[in-house]
Amino acid sequence: MALPVSFPSGRLVQFSRSMSLVTMAGLVGIVFANVLLILIPEWTRDLLLARVGQIDQPLVVSRTTGLLGGLVMAVPACVLMFGLWQVRCLFDSIAQGEVFSLKSADRLQAFAITVFAQALLGPLSVIGLSLVFSLANPPGQRFVAVTLSAQDYMAIVIGGVLWAVTYAMREATRLAEENASFI
Repeated sequence: MALPVSFPSGRLVQFSRSMSLVTMAGLVGIVFANVLLILIPEWTRDLLLARVGQIDQPLVVSRTTGLLGGLVMAVPACVLMFGLWQVRCLFDSIAQGEVFSLKSADRLQAFAITVFAQALLGPLSVIGLSLVFSLANPPGQRFVAVTLSAQDYMAIVIGGVLWAVTYAMREATRLAEENASFI
């Protein structure tokens, strides 16, 4: 059950509409960028170098390794797209006045899970990319790169904050429904 909440200034409604558009643009951009990464092997190579830092190992970027690298990157990209879709739907619900509801809490929780997942998928995708792109190297020149960053740590913290807000939203919804039943 959605509880009606009025915002006289309408600022939250306008902000939510704007954020819905921003998240939709992000979804389109992610799809477009990933297609380009698969089609332009040099960009795939540059992405790997940016993810693992400058390395002294040769990187062979063929059509096959580019495609395999694209598949490795498709996993975190799909998780990110799912999260953006959930938060886009959340913003649409808020713009329609549905702020505190179980559906909104579910969407926020799904987004929180994707933020957590991104923290894990970042380092795992670097491992996968380094394996794919060094596979064609001769023995002794193959490598596995592992990276951990402050962004990975922040994703875990932000995911935790969002998850806590989800619990607060559910509790607020439960209390409001309970109070409404007394009237």
